[in-house]
Amino acid sequence: MLVALVVYSLLALVAPQLFPNVKVRSGFAAVMVAVVFGFLNVAIGWLVTTLLAIVSLPAILLTGGLFKLVIPTVANAVLLKMTDAILKDFELKGWAPAFGMGLLFAVGGLAVRILS
Repeated sequence: MLVALVVYSLLALVAPQLFPNVKVRSGFAAVMVAVVFGFLNVAIGWLVTTLLAIVSLPAILLTGGLFKLVIPTVANAVLLKMTDAILKDFELKGWAPAFGMGLLFAVGGLAVRILS
């Protein structure tokens, strides 16, 4: 769990450098992004992922399952927009940076699972 906190905090600090419409006002705000995102991921991440899988079932079938690779990114984007609504020191302007940061967090989540 500490590894996840560190990885997501670092990704939250790097994201404004990669995406111009992302603002993280301090290092503490980056840690809070990681904490709130982690809480939302545990609390409702399973629901968001399941709903996205059901809604995108036709696309999954048409692509032979390849579209399943997109679901974690979209789920992370939704959770990050919720995190944005909760924290005032974290700002995502629009869905494009949310999807970019969602992809970044999906890769970070893979790294966390490998390191843990």
